[in-house]
Amino acid sequence: MMQCSIEPKRRFFSTDVLSSRLRYAIGAGIAAILALFVCTAAIAAPEVSARNARIRLLPGDLPLAGYFELVNQGKQPLTLLGASSPAFKMIHMHLSQELNGKSTMIILEGMEMSPGETLHFTPGGYHLMLMQRVKPLQVDDQVPITLKFSGNQTLEVMFKVQGAGSQ
Repeated sequence: MMQCSIEPKRRFFSTDVLSSRLRYAIGAGIAAILALFVCTAAIAAPEVSARNARIRLLPGDLPLAGYFELVNQGKQPLTLLGASSPAFKMIHMHLSQELNGKSTMIILEGMEMSPGETLHFTPGGYHLMLMQRVKPLQVDDQVPITLKFSGNQTLEVMFKVQGAGSQ
């Protein structure tokens, strides 16, 4: 009778080595995904700030005006395309001006901002026209308005509601 000896197959990786390499690969993959999210958020966030954001309250359902200063703190031009808010059904950007002795408002589709530039939204000039209030507002309310920029960038700004006589 012939005797055969069969050696068990050797594993290329031991179970301990495989599980530690798998854990390392999963950890590295998760770290890469998190880094991608952080970098994407940094790219998507506009380098712009808003200050002195306020809404002049008028009675009834009259359209309201939103005023603020917007500063491009980045090294690239930005284009402000518009705004939205859960407090209003419609928001337009307007420019008030005098033409031939008459006050007019021009609807703006976009406003480009150079690096370092500040846009002033003030009575008698640029402003947000806030129309069709969703609910009544009162003095000292805080209203969120999201400013929309080119490149799908946004900035949420809290606007303080002020009385009709405020600037």
